[in-house]
Amino acid sequence: MSVDPFCNTDEISGTIFHKTEHFMILYDIRPVVRGHVLFIPKRHVTDLLELTGEEVGDMHRTFAHAIPKILGIYCPKEQSYDITSQIGAYSGRTVPHLHFHLLPRSKDDGYQGESSSSIYEDLKLEKTHFSRKDVDAEVYLLRKEFGYKPAPRPV
Repeated sequence: MSVDPFCNTDEISGTIFHKTEHFMILYDIRPVVRGHVLFIPKRHVTDLLELTGEEVGDMHRTFAHAIPKILGIYCPKEQSYDITSQIGAYSGRTVPHLHFHLLPRSKDDGYQGESSSSIYEDLKLEKTHFSRKDVDAEVYLLRKEFGYKPAPRPV
């Protein structure tokens, strides 16, 4: 099991584009498809069942607010998406912190037909066809859309 990068906000601050009381959303640094984002509880938990009622309510509101905006950008006509999370030691989880992948889907995403299940294998392998420059451009776009301004870094 790897170290938990989601508890180190310095490590992930460059990709965060939205925060709520209990959750943050960031662009995946190894996106499988364009618009691949992560919903992450701020508090360190490893299992969905560890969330408090307040956190579950915030998670639902965050999903309900953010998913339509994200789909409007990445697949406005299809409104197709996957949400996935690997929970537990035998699930293929690579980060020991609960998080949900949102993968906007379109007919041109390269995972249609016979290769449709390979999206999960690529997700597990953290395979990407996108550069860091591509990721930075998407973060910029989403920060603008969500009105997110990161706190200035201390000098």
